[in-house]
Amino acid sequence: MEKNSKMNILVLGASGAGKSTLIKAVSGASILIGVGEGVTDRIDVYESDTWPLRFIDTKGFEYSLLKQRKTIKQIKNYTKEQIKDDDDSDHVGIDAVWYCVEGTSRRTFSDNIELMNKAIKGWKGVPVFAVITKSYSEPDIEENKQALTTAFAKTKGVNLQGIFPVVAQEYPVTEEIMVPRMGIDALCTATLDCVDTAKKINLDNRKRMILEQKNQNANRYIALTTSAAAAVGAIPISIADAAVLVPLETAMTKNILKMYNVKISPELVSAVIGSTAISNLAKSALVPLKTLPVAGSVINGVVAGVIAFALGQSVNQLGKAIYTGKVDPKQMKIVQEFIDEKLGDNKIVGSVSAYLQENADRLNGKSAKQIVSMLLETTFDKSKGKNQ
Repeated sequence: MEKNSKMNILVLGASGAGKSTLIKAVSGASILIGVGEGVTDRIDVYESDTWPLRFIDTKGFEYSLLKQRKTIKQIKNYTKEQIKDDDDSDHVGIDAVWYCVEGTSRRTFSDNIELMNKAIKGWKGVPVFAVITKSYSEPDIEENKQALTTAFAKTKGVNLQGIFPVVAQEYPVTEEIMVPRMGIDALCTATLDCVDTAKKINLDNRKRMILEQKNQNANRYIALTTSAAAAVGAIPISIADAAVLVPLETAMTKNILKMYNVKISPELVSAVIGSTAISNLAKSALVPLKTLPVAGSVINGVVAGVIAFALGQSVNQLGKAIYTGKVDPKQMKIVQEFIDEKLGDNKIVGSVSAYLQENADRLNGKSAKQIVSMLLETTFDKSKGKNQ
């Protein structure tokens, strides 16, 4: 781990499980401690002065289903803040999870672990450390460890690193007998032992989620452009030579590539929009649709939507390839070949044709925009999923 670098630990658990007390014991930070109920209503971040650890304190899971959802949403919102592709500093993301369960509680461990899994869904493979807080009784410690081991064994996809009994704050049994603090050093040491692996998992997760977010944004934009193209295409012009669609295609190409941080040049846009595969796609789409009992202008609009959608998918894939270093945006020939290949492989024309043939009676009298809207909910969505 680099000098002055810290691990980012997401601290989760049921309300009253002692998360804040544990963080205070490790970091020395001044944290408000509740009695029996969680008091963390927002996500706060604390740094330890003694360990290279940074703690992300969350609202505890409650019995109420609504409150559980709020906690999960809170963590997901925090996740969104961590996946900015212009931030590669060590303070972003989640390196590991401390999942706290109260040693004196009788809550069902399996249910709680399932909530944890939902909350960290985006952080695949992140190291998880199960922490049994308030571990005052040795017989209970062994019983709880066995119960947690069984519960985690039933939950797939959790990268469990170990189970650690902890007493974060001295506990008076009688006036003469105190249960001392214990287990904190072992927990912190074990966490830091996996720092290199954890940092790599964090980085890989953020890269994946950033790409997923860009893909989702691009798909939303493609849907809007597809609908607009259908409306424009319904104007009685020849689709194969529809110059009026070029501004839409150009704007879509530029905006999608910008989502992937691609520097736009006229040559790059021309390499995409100038693909001969676009006109070939239009011609292949028109032939099977001309026999449908639908107005010609409507068919033209549907074909325009098909072209926009197929082109949008291809540009989206080009953006991903450039973003991940698989395609050099300065190599125009390669860019054009990439677009030609993706358009040529696109199965959307056949899918749309089959859908329209099967639903011809329902489509009669509808506008091109209405038909394309129906396609976006069915055929287009299936095709979009395959190309993500």
